Amino acid sequence: MNGEKESDLQLELENRFLTYALSTIVSRSLPDVRDGLKPIHRRILFAMGSIGLNAAAKPVKSAKIIGEVLGKYHPHGDASTYESMVRMAQDFSMRYPLVDGKGNFGSIDGDAPAAYRYTEGKLTPITSYILNDLKKNTVEFRANYDNTLKEPVVLPSRVPNLLINGSSGIAVGMACSFPSHNLSEVMAALITMIKDPDATVTQLMKHIKGPDFSGGGIILNSKAEIRSAYEQGLGAVKIRGEWKIEQLPRGKQQIIIYSIPYGVNKARLIEKIAEIIIAKKLPPLIDVRDESDEKMRVVLELKSGTNTEKIMTYLLRHTELENNFQLNFNCLKPTGEPARLSLKEICRNFLDFRKAVVTRRLEYELAILVKRLHILDGFVAIFSQLDKALKIIRSSKSKQEAHDQLKKGFKLDDEQVSAVLEIPLYRLVAMEVEKILAEQKEKSKEKKQIRTTLSSDKKIWTVVQKELYEIDEKFGDKRRTKIKTIELVEYNAEDFIEHEDAYLVLSKNGWLRKFKTVVVPSTLKYKENDSLLATVKANTREFVAFFTSRGMVYVFKLYNLPYTRTGFGEPVQNLFKFSDGEKVISMLSLDPAELAAGQISPAGDSSNKSSRQTRLSFASENKGGLEGMVIGSSGYGFRFPLSNLIETTRSGRKLMTLKGNDKIVGFSLITGDHLFMASVNGKGIVIQVEQVSLLTGAGMGSRLIKLINSSLAGFKIANKNGHSTINFDDGKTKKINFKDIRVTNRGGQGIIISKRKKITAVE
Repeated sequence: MNGEKESDLQLELENRFLTYALSTIVSRSLPDVRDGLKPIHRRILFAMGSIGLNAAAKPVKSAKIIGEVLGKYHPHGDASTYESMVRMAQDFSMRYPLVDGKGNFGSIDGDAPAAYRYTEGKLTPITSYILNDLKKNTVEFRANYDNTLKEPVVLPSRVPNLLINGSSGIAVGMACSFPSHNLSEVMAALITMIKDPDATVTQLMKHIKGPDFSGGGIILNSKAEIRSAYEQGLGAVKIRGEWKIEQLPRGKQQIIIYSIPYGVNKARLIEKIAEIIIAKKLPPLIDVRDESDEKMRVVLELKSGTNTEKIMTYLLRHTELENNFQLNFNCLKPTGEPARLSLKEICRNFLDFRKAVVTRRLEYELAILVKRLHILDGFVAIFSQLDKALKIIRSSKSKQEAHDQLKKGFKLDDEQVSAVLEIPLYRLVAMEVEKILAEQKEKSKEKKQIRTTLSSDKKIWTVVQKELYEIDEKFGDKRRTKIKTIELVEYNAEDFIEHEDAYLVLSKNGWLRKFKTVVVPSTLKYKENDSLLATVKANTREFVAFFTSRGMVYVFKLYNLPYTRTGFGEPVQNLFKFSDGEKVISMLSLDPAELAAGQISPAGDSSNKSSRQTRLSFASENKGGLEGMVIGSSGYGFRFPLSNLIETTRSGRKLMTLKGNDKIVGFSLITGDHLFMASVNGKGIVIQVEQVSLLTGAGMGSRLIKLINSSLAGFKIANKNGHSTINFDDGKTKKINFKDIRVTNRGGQGIIISKRKKITAVE
C-alpha cells in the first residue's frame, strides 16, 4: 500500500516538474524562431506599440512602459522586466537595438542603468518592421493573463531578429545562445534560399560569413569550424579584441585597444591588466588607462624597446581580451516545440513564417477591398440615377422607409443602403462622384492584383523577397567583426620576468618576507614567541622550495611570491593549500648560483670546502649531482636528487610518506659524508650518508635510528671533522664533535649524550 502511494507521489512530482520545465522553456527562456523574441521582449514591444511609442513619437518615462507591460501582459517582477527593456536599448548588447533609450541605460563597463523613473524610451525605426501588419490578422492572438485583453502569440516580424540580434537564455534542461549577425548578409542568404529552397549551409555561408558582434573584434575560427557549428546548431567561436600601435615622440610606443570580445566587461578587463602590472608579471607594461568616449580607447603604456607582439600575446592568454562565444541554437519551432536548429532550418522557418504572414495580410487586404468595392458599387448605382434616389428619399416619411425603398428600387443590400444614407450632401457634387468612380477603378485594380498574387506561390515569394530588399536597403550596414586566422607570436613566459635578486626571510611560525635589498635577519622584528627559521637569496627567474612537516614540498618561482607589504610579512599558508596543522620546516633556494655560493639554511654548513665543491658541481650540472635529505620524527628518512624538485601548483607535491603522528623533522642539503642524529631522550648516532637510501619518488625511506619511547629531535650533515650544537629543554646548549662519536651502521640506538635533559633541537 505504501509502495503504491510512493509510486503515485513520484509520478505526480514528475508530471508537475515536467509541466514546470515546459512552462519555463516555452514561456520564459527560449526565443521563437519566427520573431526571435522571448515572451517578455515581445510583450514590451507590443505594449510600446499599443500606446503609440513609434520612432516618430516623443519618448515617455520607462516607468510608464514598465507599468503598461506589467499591468496588461506580464504580471511579474518589475526589475526583470526593466532589465529586458534596457538590454533592447543597449547598442553594445544588441547589434540592432529595438528600443531607443534616453538617459542612462548602463555601459560596457558594467555600470547599472538608472532607475526606470529617470529614463525614457520609444521604439527604434527597425522595430516598426517587427510590429507592422499586426492589425491585419497576420498572426494569432491569445488572452492575456487575466483574460481581459488579447496579446499576439508571435509578432509578424519582417526582420530576421533571431539571427541579426541573437538571444541567450537558460531553461530547465536546455539553454540557448545565438550570436548576432550582419543584417545585409542575412538578407542575402534568405533571398538565396527563396531562389533555391534546397540551398545548403555552405551556400548560405557565401553570404553569412559568421557572427557579427556589436563591438567588433576578430573571429579566429576557420570556415570549416563555423560551418560545422552552423550545420549542427552547436559550437563555439573564438573572439579576439583589436588593437593598434601608436607611435609617440622619442621613439616610444603605446598600444591602443579599440575593440573587445562581445560580452566582456571593459572595466574588469582593465582591472585585470592593472593587476598584472602591479604584480610585475609583465614588467615592460607600465600603465593602463581608459580614454574611451563614444569610441573605445584603452591605452597601454610601454617601456621603450618593448616587443608589442609578445605583450599582446601574454594579455591574450591571461585576460578576456580573447574569449569564446558558445553557439547553441535551441529555440521554439512554430509548433511551440523546443529544438536545436541548424542555420538552414532557422532561415527556412523564418521564410515560411514570412510567406504565411504575407498571405494572411493579402487575404485581409483583399477582404477589406471587397467590402469597400461592395459599398462603392452601391454608390455608383445611386449616382447613376441620382434624381430617382433623391425623389425616394424626399418622399419617405422616415429613415427606415427611405432605407427600404432604396433597397427595393436599386436592388441593393442593407450594408450598401446604410452607406448611401450616410453620405454627406456635399459628396453629391460632380467632382465627388468622379472621385468615387476613380476609387472604384483603383480598388478593382488592386483586388485583381492581390488575387493574382494569392493564386501563385511564386508571386507571394516575390513579395517576401521585395520586403527583404526593402529592409536591407534601409538598415543594412557593413560588417563590424572581422574573420581571419592570426597566429600568436611564440614567447617564453620568462621573457617578462625581470632579472633581479630577491631575499626571503621565513620565521618559525610561518611568516614570510620578501625584500629587494639585502637584509640582516637579526635586525628584523618578529611576532611574539617567533624567531628566524631560514633565509635564502635567489634570482626572480629561479625556484624556491618549501618543505613542510606533512611531507610535502612546494616549488615556486620567486617572482610568483609577493613582496612584503606589512612589517611581519605574509603567512606562508596563504600562498599554498596547506592541510590542518601543516607548517613549513625548511626553505631552499634552487638558484644554481646560490647553491654554488652557499646559502643560509637551518641544517647547512656553507663554510665547508667539500660542500662548496658539491654545490659548484651542482651549479655546473644543473642539479645533476646534488642531493637532499629528509628525516621523519620516527627516525625514517631518505636521500633524493634535487632534480626531483620541479615546479608545483599551490597544492604542492608529496615528498615523504608519513604514518600516524609522524612528521618531518627537517630537510638538509647533503654537504658532507656523515650524518648525526639525536633523539629527544638524549641519544645520538653518527652514520655514513651513503647508508641512507636514495629514492626518486615519495616514500618512507629506511630506518636510520632506532627510537624507543622517543622521537627524533633533529639531525645535521657534515664531514667527519664537523660538529653540531644540540639544544636542551632547559635552554642550555652543547657542542658535539662528529669525530668523538663512533660511526655505526644505520638503525642503531646510538650512544647516550644526555641522561637527564631532553634534546629539543640540533643545529
